[in-house]
Amino acid sequence: MSTPLKELASSEIRELVHSPVSVFKPDDTASKALGDLKDSGRYEAAVASQGPVGLITLRDLLGVDQPAQTKLDKVWKATGSVSPSTSIIEVVERLVRNNTRALPVVEGEQVTGIISQVDIIEAMCDVQELAELQAKELVRSPVYSLDIDEGIAFARRMMLDRGISHVPIVEYGRLVGEVTAETIVHTFIADASKATTGERVGQKTSRFPGQVIGIMDTHPLSVRPEASAQEVACALRDLGKGACYVTDPQERPLGIITPRELITIFLRLRAEPELPVYIMGLSDEDFFEKAVAEDKVRRTVRRGMRFRPDITEVSVKIKSSQIQGNRTRYELTARAMSADDQINAEAQGWDLLKAFDELLDTLGKALRRSKPETQGTARRRRGRQVRRGQSF
Repeated sequence: MSTPLKELASSEIRELVHSPVSVFKPDDTASKALGDLKDSGRYEAAVASQGPVGLITLRDLLGVDQPAQTKLDKVWKATGSVSPSTSIIEVVERLVRNNTRALPVVEGEQVTGIISQVDIIEAMCDVQELAELQAKELVRSPVYSLDIDEGIAFARRMMLDRGISHVPIVEYGRLVGEVTAETIVHTFIADASKATTGERVGQKTSRFPGQVIGIMDTHPLSVRPEASAQEVACALRDLGKGACYVTDPQERPLGIITPRELITIFLRLRAEPELPVYIMGLSDEDFFEKAVAEDKVRRTVRRGMRFRPDITEVSVKIKSSQIQGNRTRYELTARAMSADDQINAEAQGWDLLKAFDELLDTLGKALRRSKPETQGTARRRRGRQVRRGQSF
């Protein structure tokens, strides 16, 4: 039976909570958590001290070199908690705002379970409304890919630098596999906890030997841009995958959809202030109404705000001049402004419609390129170019 999205959003998480769960202490070792996560098949476990409550995830453990000697207090994150009576949309808001994939559930001052993005999308499979929403409306792009002969150590470093857990593997640009943080952790990090002292000294050897082809999942989940959000949610649930790749007819990855992108659908139910858009120089005789032009700008910037959520307003200036007889030449400039800086784009031409579309395409690319980078990412880019999939 189909459940309306609004009804699901307001329902309590009580029935979705994964329980019982292991609860670790900050002074437990990373190897202890690793063993539990491998046995349970979960991506995260709860950590509780006398005060804060939080999680340890496989993504956190990806950067651990000596799990048997590393205490969880070095890597776990305090996330806060929710109660079983918390609504799904409230949990989604917390997950998105804090950029975390799960939250501990506390009842009577005791951690009784975990609610994760994965738990929520399993319930979303029963929402028939999602059949009307296409994958291309949710996809995050560009997606960073690696060639099939790339090293595992390089894949791990990319994940750490970019804060990602899934990397598509391509051969001649075509999607052929996927490497995840979970695979690397369980294959290499967990084994490191079993190494003896003698194995860790002497001749230096690679901790992450081999190429990604040796550990990749050869059956990554992929869909076309026209697939529905419901198809993606159900495929992730049924196949137990953590990501779905959107590909073109040549199987080239265009973008990625994870549970995070799917749960943000709930946020569309919240009334949001409209992004201010100002268009100057558009006359009544021009090719479309001002409201239509503003909507096109707003949709472009909304997509770009995945990378620059700090954008507060956008202005477009259109300057026209008659140069050759009755022909009119247009010069367009756009500025997307935040509290700290602005992103500019320009376009020009004889056809206002084409010039306007070119301006928006340039502005969208500029917003994606302006995404702030960590110092580690900047250093890696100077040392080696990361391969990208195509973007929409």
